[in-house]
Amino acid sequence: MKPIFKLFFGLLFTLCPYTILAHNKDLNLITTACDRTLYKNLCRAVLSSHPKARTATELRVLARVALKYALVSAKQVETQISKLKDASAALKDCAENFRSANQQISYSFKALKSKSYSDVNIWVSAAMTGVDSCEEGFKDLKSNSPIAKSSKTFNQLCSIVLAFTNQLNGH
Repeated sequence: MKPIFKLFFGLLFTLCPYTILAHNKDLNLITTACDRTLYKNLCRAVLSSHPKARTATELRVLARVALKYALVSAKQVETQISKLKDASAALKDCAENFRSANQQISYSFKALKSKSYSDVNIWVSAAMTGVDSCEEGFKDLKSNSPIAKSSKTFNQLCSIVLAFTNQLNGH
């Protein structure tokens, strides 16, 4: 084999493990962070699908990505509600609660950027409380919520954000 090929293959086999380790290190942050949440599988699935999360080296980046998914979820539920023909008081309350949740999650981005993690927790918790009261309205009416699954996903995403910001608060 020519010396240039030996050098090429030598470098290839030398550098490949470092590339693999760097990729695993990035995913390791996701795994480590998600292992500290209640919804590990959802956390890993969401963060592993986002390019910024996959290359993140800081937990704050993962928190921002999770917050982004919570906002997207809230907006999707709001859209879902607007498409329903049901004009019940419970559904109208849900629409209002999700509008508020969108606003509260938006405020959370500013708080996260300024490292005001306790403010993020306040806004995200308030959004979750509003969504919980929405679902309670349907239970009080002994009616099935048409958005129960979406509301649950939203709350799980918010829970992931809270787990991250609580970790950040501890540092």
